[in-house]
Amino acid sequence: MASGGLHVTPLGDALGAEVCGLDFSKPLTSHERDFLRRAWTDHLVIVARGAQELSADAQIDFCKTFGEIGGRARPVEARHEPAGAPADVMYVSNKRVGGRIIGSIPDGEMEFHIDQSYTERPARGTSLYAIEVPDEGGDTMFGNLYLAYESLPDDLRRAVEGRGALNVYGHGGYGIQSRSANDMGAATRKHVHPIVCTHPDSGRKTLFVNRLMTASVEGLPPDESDDLLFRLFDHQEQEAFRYTHKWRQSDLLLWDNRCTVHARTDFDPSKTRHLRRFSIQGHVMN
Repeated sequence: MASGGLHVTPLGDALGAEVCGLDFSKPLTSHERDFLRRAWTDHLVIVARGAQELSADAQIDFCKTFGEIGGRARPVEARHEPAGAPADVMYVSNKRVGGRIIGSIPDGEMEFHIDQSYTERPARGTSLYAIEVPDEGGDTMFGNLYLAYESLPDDLRRAVEGRGALNVYGHGGYGIQSRSANDMGAATRKHVHPIVCTHPDSGRKTLFVNRLMTASVEGLPPDESDDLLFRLFDHQEQEAFRYTHKWRQSDLLLWDNRCTVHARTDFDPSKTRHLRRFSIQGHVMN
């Protein structure tokens, strides 16, 4: 897709595209915003490589192309932003100031998930801007939930139609991977969403579950629920549905949280990984 000096280069067969020809140091025009919205709808994940030294205000302006800025949503005890940080920002960071980590989700690998799926209105989208990244590791993997649904075997498709699944954020862990009666009872945030949702813009169906936070299928005994969910997780995380983003400094990225899952690869914890994150307000999933 090309328009008035702007163009899009796909980054993978399943999803992901680089948007080129934009100057983020200036306010975006209505033409540029239309271009970005089209690219996002078509490719689910859009990237501006080396988007200059981008201020928080410029990133917010970029995000407002797609909706209103949303809150951080993570419980108070999980937030680590320094005093004076912009409202609604979350730093995904292992950077230390005065011996204290100033970000959230600092180190290590992270399983596939959907941001804020444990709330009534999960984020519409999430934007990350790379301030400092390691030379190796800490990549972000994205999975296409349209393709995951559309390629479901017939037996799985029948098993999920009309069913809901419980998504949780709890002190003791997340979802099915670390679920226990105590974890579920202590969960600070939890919400049931349909397993199959319809994207309000594209009209396409998505497989709206994720390994990190989806804990159980409504109306099924635990053993049957677990078996069904693990089959769904394994299916949606196939390599054929993925794009893996290898970060460079000053990359600006936005993904559609309603039709993708994402995960992080491990990296050397002695290396700094510091990204600025804003989310876009979502809606009830149907």
